[in-house]
Amino acid sequence: MFSLRLLAFLLCCCVSHISFATVIYTWVDKDGVSHYSQQPPANVDSKKVYSEDIEPAQVGYVPVLPNTTTSTKANSKSDLAQQAEIIKEKDAEQAASICESAKHSLNVLNSYQNLHRTDKTTGEEIVVTEEERLEQIEKNEERIKLFCK
Repeated sequence: MFSLRLLAFLLCCCVSHISFATVIYTWVDKDGVSHYSQQPPANVDSKKVYSEDIEPAQVGYVPVLPNTTTSTKANSKSDLAQQAEIIKEKDAEQAASICESAKHSLNVLNSYQNLHRTDKTTGEEIVVTEEERLEQIEKNEERIKLFCK
């Protein structure tokens, strides 16, 4: 009798994660505003989105790029400005994405002192030095100036 209850409990636990999935309806109104609801809208063409398919919010990971020399910094800033202008002209959505990413990264860099990054070649976690953190703050501030205005 006890094992039957235990089996029923385990079965409920295994299947319960299915009940946490939620259907979300999304649609755009006549003014171009996106709406989201768990109730389907009346007389509106809506799209079903499942909650487990929605991308999670960004977390506090900021990739740190290797150090560059000061002579290439001046060249890369002008190159970055030129690239930013091209991106803003051709793809406003990508420019907005770069802007939001830079704002998020800057927020993380300013909020936390002990950051880690993953080495792409070895996959090991490396502690971000203060110099790297300050360099990334500078780069993200530059991206905000270029892409957010």
